[in-house]
Amino acid sequence: MASKSGGKIEPGDQGIWATCVKGKEGKATEELRSLLEESAEKYYGISVKSSNEKGDEEDEDATESVDDIEASIRKEVAAHKDPAEKLFSAIYLDIQCVLFFKTRSPIDPADLVHRMCEDAASGGVRKLRFVNRLTPMSIIGKATEKGIEEVGQAVLGTHFRLAGEAAKSEEVAAYSYAIRPTIRNHSTLKRDAVIKQVASLVDDNHKVNLTKPDKVIIIEIYQTICGMSVVGDDWEKLKRYNLYELQSPSTSLKSGGLADAKARATPDNVIKDENQALPEKSNGS
Repeated sequence: MASKSGGKIEPGDQGIWATCVKGKEGKATEELRSLLEESAEKYYGISVKSSNEKGDEEDEDATESVDDIEASIRKEVAAHKDPAEKLFSAIYLDIQCVLFFKTRSPIDPADLVHRMCEDAASGGVRKLRFVNRLTPMSIIGKATEKGIEEVGQAVLGTHFRLAGEAAKSEEVAAYSYAIRPTIRNHSTLKRDAVIKQVASLVDDNHKVNLTKPDKVIIIEIYQTICGMSVVGDDWEKLKRYNLYELQSPSTSLKSGGLADAKARATPDNVIKDENQALPEKSNGS
């Protein structure tokens, strides 16, 4: 899937989807890039140096290089063909209000986003002006039935016993789960079919729980790609990883706060989750 800048989201990639204020995609990209770099240094000891920043936020193509890496991960990063490969690469999309950042090892997008949102909830992250929800993608594949199966096997196997898999000596806890798919600019795969297929990959030892699941399986389908991740039972408490909501209590009536919240909440400015727009299904939605 091509972007305006020529970069692509391809099978095998990992990264972070983000929604933002309409018309502020460029500013949101730089705002999020800065936060990701700060967070990489804070949580993992990686210092990333940004360069080539242009004044025009909408058309900029800033690049990063690995500046300083702690000994524990220096070898892994150096294994890349290009030692200056970017840990965070912005992919510019032809869609309003949506951003995507590729991430590279040793960054774990699910862990990174969770830590960022925990900090945001406790006031440990500087207030953002343009970025809304973050959605980590542990791995991305093709938006086909085969692609979903391949991605599901890779992602779900680290959290659940898979269907048909023999019990291990160190058995995975029987976590309950819910499945939350979002589909944008794609008409081939249907939501209910995606839910059923993903649920079929999980062993019956794990039960569906739509109200208080131990784990939430997040699926993002956009055009020809499909990504997946598994998040914990605090996903709802952390406002489904919406940084703006975590930093701006809905009860706040400070000057401009209510109007700004309303502006961000309009359908034009925020891409709604599919499970909010459609009724819940008993098969794991």
